[in-house]
Amino acid sequence: AIAAGALPEGEAIGSLRVRLRGTPLESFDLDGGRQTLHGDTLFVGRESPSTLLASYRLNERPRNFTQRFQAELAEEPLLQVNNRQIVNLAVRIAGNSRDPRVVAERINRWVYDSLAKEITVTVPSALQVLRDRRGDCNEHTQLYVALARAVGIPARVATGLAYVNGKFYYHAWPEVWLRDWVAVDPTFGQFPADAAHLRFVSGGLTRQGELLRLVGTLQLEVLGTR
Repeated sequence: AIAAGALPEGEAIGSLRVRLRGTPLESFDLDGGRQTLHGDTLFVGRESPSTLLASYRLNERPRNFTQRFQAELAEEPLLQVNNRQIVNLAVRIAGNSRDPRVVAERINRWVYDSLAKEITVTVPSALQVLRDRRGDCNEHTQLYVALARAVGIPARVATGLAYVNGKFYYHAWPEVWLRDWVAVDPTFGQFPADAAHLRFVSGGLTRQGELLRLVGTLQLEVLGTR
């Protein structure tokens, strides 16, 4: 955990400006989408309502869509996107909606409501999470990404730090493509995720080890919130 001082409680943080010191930042995925890095200062802004309006429909995706998002729609060893149980559940959650924003939010709510919040130490498989119905941020994120991909919404894993009770802790959450990449959080039940999510790595569990470089070195100072 990294102490940061108190942020406003009981409300979603719309924007956050922090200073990051103590460790080289160049190799992290800090710049892009909702995050802007200037020197050692990071600005995070929660997505606006217009960003949540998807630029496609699930039954009318552009011709090159699947090729463009090949990696973010693919099955992986721990993301059983084509498994019948995963697909059937994803279709059931989506219902008759073909609006990616509506479906992405429904999946977020289902995962938040359906998984018991428990700390685990295993590397999660989406299918195993579906069967066990419990876990921490890694389990929530893996299942969410698998369900989103199963209905044709590009999704990926983001990892970094999130604010809880006066400190920033390691956290994982999904990002989905609507009109741009949008951070969501099925562990906290946020859609979109508030701005107190600092993405350091994008690309799944295989890259989470890179966050170890932050342990004991990163110094974080909150400069402002809205």
